[in-house]
Order: sequence, then C-alpha cells, then structure tokens
Amino acid sequence: MIRRITNLFRSRDAGPDIAALQNSAVRSIAADIVVLQDGEWEERDWVYIAVNHELLVEEGRRSSTQASVIAQKHGGALEDLDFRLSTASKSKLLALRDAMTKKGESPWTILDLTIQREGRYDFKFGYVPPPRLNGDLLHSPLSNLLEQYLAKGDGR
Repeated sequence: MIRRITNLFRSRDAGPDIAALQNSAVRSIAADIVVLQDGEWEERDWVYIAVNHELLVEEGRRSSTQASVIAQKHGGALEDLDFRLSTASKSKLLALRDAMTKKGESPWTILDLTIQREGRYDFKFGYVPPPRLNGDLLHSPLSNLLEQYLAKGDGR
C-alpha cells in the first residue's frame, strides 16, 4: 500500500514526459509531409524529413517554419520537396517547449528536427534570437537539403 502511494507521488512530481511529447510531435510532422507547398504527394515514399522551426512566444506567439522532405516515386530519383507544418504539429512543438520550460530549461527559440525513415530522429534546440523572425527573411537552413543529405552519405 505504501509503495503504491509513493509511486503515485513520484509520478505526479516527475513532470511532463519530454520523450512522449517528442514522439507525438514526430508522428504528427511525419503525417504532414503529404501537404506539399507545390504539387501533389502522389505515390512517393519518404526517406528523410527536416524541419527548422523558429518561435517567439513572448512577442505574441510568432513562428516561422521551413519543412522539407526527401522522397522518391517508385523507381525514381530522390527529390527535395517542401511541405506545410499543420497547426496540430505546431501546437505539439509549443507543448514540448512549454514542458521543457516547466522542467527548468530555458525556452528555446529555434528547433532543428531531422527524422529518418527507420524511425530515428534528432531534436536540436537553439536559444539565440531566431533569424527569420528578426528580419532575415532569406535565412534558409534547409536550402540544398538533398545535396547535404547525399554528401553525408545518407542517400542510396
């Protein structure tokens, strides 16, 4: 009985589950890739997703996102395609930021996320003023994503 009560208090004090929030955001973003900036998804398979998300909550929750997916049609060449991040995915990223802040971390302003087809993903957080939201509208960290992907040896 005491063990159950102790576990109950421990689970309440543990705070938000950051890993679960990250998993949820990754699943949501992976579902967004079919909403391309230009064109239709058709029957492509994706191999790599990259997102650069800038966020300033203190100034009225402004955000700027670049989202790209490397994909290919069956038997076709790899393509670098831009897609739109859904409101649901943006909300999940905001929830992740809020949860991290509640755990005592500084609020991040930049998120760089990569997702590989086999399920591995990497979140990198930045704490500097976000370039696009501070006026550098040409800041494009995902430019030439396909070339970067191939240069790293990730491509086939």
